[in-house]
Amino acid sequence: MMKCAKNAGCVSELALGTFGVGGDFWTADTSRDYQWIQALRKGFELGIKLVDTSELYGRGHAEELVRIAASDIDDVLVITKIHPSAATEDEVAKRVAASAERLGRTPWGVALHWMPIRGHICDVVRALEAVVERGLAERYGLSNVTASQLQQALTCFKRHPPAFVENKYSLLYRRDELDVLPLAQREGLIYLAYSPLERGALALDPFLSQIASKYGKTAAQIALAWYVKIPGLVPVVKAARVEHVLENAEALRIRLSDTDWEAIDRQFYTYRHETR
Repeated sequence: MMKCAKNAGCVSELALGTFGVGGDFWTADTSRDYQWIQALRKGFELGIKLVDTSELYGRGHAEELVRIAASDIDDVLVITKIHPSAATEDEVAKRVAASAERLGRTPWGVALHWMPIRGHICDVVRALEAVVERGLAERYGLSNVTASQLQQALTCFKRHPPAFVENKYSLLYRRDELDVLPLAQREGLIYLAYSPLERGALALDPFLSQIASKYGKTAAQIALAWYVKIPGLVPVVKAARVEHVLENAEALRIRLSDTDWEAIDRQFYTYRHETR
């Protein structure tokens, strides 16, 4: 199964995340390369062909690991992000070209990690759209944006509309359901949800565990199955260990009943209006 949207085409129902893979922000770590490559490779082999990375993760080393893991798999789609200090067209193009070299392929999508503090959303759109025009990336998106910023972005592109939004979203952080998510769905963007398992907190949730027992699955798998039923939403799950990739991929086999989906929705409904 795939998730499809007008501006983005079709992508896998889950995406592999690489935050913490290859090092931390701007600090490379090569000590677990074999483990990380194996995890990414397993995800690709299981059909999770969308991967999210960044020039910041491990000072670009995460991108290098993606290149190795996907070296002989042509249909892997890579989203990479760059630091928002690179807000001019030339600097964005330079950074994306460097990412493409580390990845060994043209990125499927590019975005700034967040909006520049004093930058205007239309300047960001113009810089990212220019990258697509130059053939340095297939598509672009926006990360950590508000609904008003996304609405503005949809009015100032010339030829290429944004293809995706990547924001924080989970059962414990549902704020975007009020505006960003429905706007993305209506306008044909894929919505990428990062931190969907809240760094493992949802894996320990007793309510999800109770639902999971009916399916013979884990609480984390039930949470992912809940997200998968939302049109246009793709959870981004960290791919650091093979066993975690296998567990996450198994969530795609769960056919969560409407009754259980609605029960989970009610249980966590207040998190639409609370922030953490």
